[in-house]
Amino acid sequence: MELTDPRHLKIANWVVLTMLVATGFLWQGREFALGILAGGLVAVINFHLLHRTLRETLGRLGQVQEEDAPGRAKAFFAGRQLLRFFVLLTIIFLLVRYGWVNIFGLLVGLSTVVVTLILAGILAIFKLKNKEANHTHGTSHSVT
Repeated sequence: MELTDPRHLKIANWVVLTMLVATGFLWQGREFALGILAGGLVAVINFHLLHRTLRETLGRLGQVQEEDAPGRAKAFFAGRQLLRFFVLLTIIFLLVRYGWVNIFGLLVGLSTVVVTLILAGILAIFKLKNKEANHTHGTSHSVT
């Protein structure tokens, strides 16, 4: 399984979120776990929407042969990103303002995608090191 593939990253995000919620529940209890869940849902859904918006923008660039198409595609992407940012800001503000979740759990949950990307990077490093150690694969050049 190639974890750097967007589909696999999305699945890994859900797995990491599940593990964080379970660990948070066992460690700090229900409210902390709900904070992790809320933050994780915000982060994972945001990641999914970012991937979809980027794919749509690149698709528009590939379809249109007009001269001003790159400018319109950039404006489309920037507009969608700005809208998504303000929606996220509003959701996080409401969660914190009304005390619906544990703020520390929310912060842990918001880092779900970051944790997944770090784990993917570590896995890629291990794969690269194993390839280097195996003389039948890879190049003769050292990574270190």
